[in-house]
Amino acid sequence: MKNGTEQFLKSFASGSAMSSNSNQTLQEQNKQVVARYFEEFWARGNLSIVDELCADDVLSNYPRHGPRRGKVAVKRMLEEFKDAFPNTTLHQYGPIPMIAEENYVVIRWIGGGMHSGLPFSESLAGSLDTTNTGNEFHFFGTTIFTLQDGKIIEEIGEEGSLTALQQLGLVQPADYGSGNGRQT
Repeated sequence: MKNGTEQFLKSFASGSAMSSNSNQTLQEQNKQVVARYFEEFWARGNLSIVDELCADDVLSNYPRHGPRRGKVAVKRMLEEFKDAFPNTTLHQYGPIPMIAEENYVVIRWIGGGMHSGLPFSESLAGSLDTTNTGNEFHFFGTTIFTLQDGKIIEEIGEEGSLTALQQLGLVQPADYGSGNGRQT
């Protein structure tokens, strides 16, 4: 018992002891929820985290996937995406911190992978009609999360879809040398 007390006092003195959420601000609590959700859902593909950290009627809306309402729809969206792009992962973009204000948390992220799975037709710009094209893509985005009572109620993102669609061969990049694109 004495060793446990000594460890606690050492960690408390160093500032690393946070034994309960009551010592944290709402913003800190919300950032922890979002960090855990992002790591588990987007980086690891853990669908069960949706049941734990999201409201029943959660709204997820990304331009390439369209709006998805409810836990089942949010999980289905990731399942469909991972069926086509099994090794794709997203991570918080290291040097840019999460920003929190009241019930909002903003996160900047980066991701990528390869089309090594099923055909994919979710994109409004076209579809990958064959399996395993081997096309790689890398892109980035920003997501605004809204939380209420410790649960995510909205996940609204803006992703670098044009970049990803060009890399997947669904949209042709501008040919700046032909005079058809704006030169910089």
